[in-house]
Amino acid sequence: MKRQTVMIVDDTPANIEILSESLGDDYELFFATSGADALELIRADKPDLILLDIMMPGMDGFELCTILKSDPATRDIPIIFVTAMIEEEQEIKGLELGAIDYLTKPISPHIVRARVKNHLELKRYRDLLETLASAADRAKKEFLRSVSHELRTPLTPIIGMTDLVLNSEEDDNKRKYLGMVQKSALRLLGIVEDLIETSRLEGEGGAPENAPFQLKPFLDTITMEARALAQAKGLQCAVLLDPALPAAVVSDQGMLHKVLSMLLGNAVKFTSEGGVGLEVRVQETAGIPMLQFSVSDTGVGIDPVDLERIFSDFTQSDGSITRSFPGLGLGLTLARRMTELMDGSIWAENAPEGGSVFQLQIPLVLP
Repeated sequence: MKRQTVMIVDDTPANIEILSESLGDDYELFFATSGADALELIRADKPDLILLDIMMPGMDGFELCTILKSDPATRDIPIIFVTAMIEEEQEIKGLELGAIDYLTKPISPHIVRARVKNHLELKRYRDLLETLASAADRAKKEFLRSVSHELRTPLTPIIGMTDLVLNSEEDDNKRKYLGMVQKSALRLLGIVEDLIETSRLEGEGGAPENAPFQLKPFLDTITMEARALAQAKGLQCAVLLDPALPAAVVSDQGMLHKVLSMLLGNAVKFTSEGGVGLEVRVQETAGIPMLQFSVSDTGVGIDPVDLERIFSDFTQSDGSITRSFPGLGLGLTLARRMTELMDGSIWAENAPEGGSVFQLQIPLVLP
């Protein structure tokens, strides 16, 4: 097994010698006598652990630690400060910067060996867990991809043949039962399509295809679909459009349509009386113009503890087997991922008068 590597950063040769004698038999050691030299060496060949002196000319240990922890490529390297300073404020500062431990001077070889050994073992276990988790995640995605495609293959002819028989069958009872079969098959197909889309976005990245499009015809289509869904359940559908909306915008029209369809479909699904609403306006956030969509309903609302959780994989606000609203809970996961791909944000709120409001923001980019 390859020996683990330890970088010693100290401007005092005597300290480097003591640390080397303490660790040299068990680890491969690298040395630097300044923060700048250490930074260059660490970026070229990342060690498994760093023993870092605080008091050094030029770039001190705190500054080097800050740089390393701000870089995704080096932030996971464990850092142990080696210092003669024992003030509580300095110790707190180092730990807040991301160091995992302190060694105080004069250096005790036994303590050095024990602490380095313990922290490297913890790092090895953490790396192993991350590897196993990554492998499990890849296996899950591959399984979902494979199963989803296998399920869609027989569903397509089932739906098609059922539709053909429905068009030719005259017996009302048979038509009723065939309609139930078709409805269930279509619902299952929708779940399969969600699984396939989830696998596609995770596997291929699903980069958005941004292009200019006319906003009014797009919103007219969304409005027509929302009203049709609402009317089918006897619900009202209110649409409010900001007069300041531009004529055209640049975004991924297909992806935006999918996200809004999911939000509006959920709003209708979870509303038994009252209505749903869609408001579209121009909103400035942190000085950046955004296109904001608000989808509201007068439905069951969301438990406050679930407002964030509902955007996770396979999650519904009510996860019980007997819940009133079936589904895998992938719709909002897909909505979140697509929104992030469009450089936007999505979140849920409970309306003061009851029901919920889903907010979607994407950058307002003009052609």
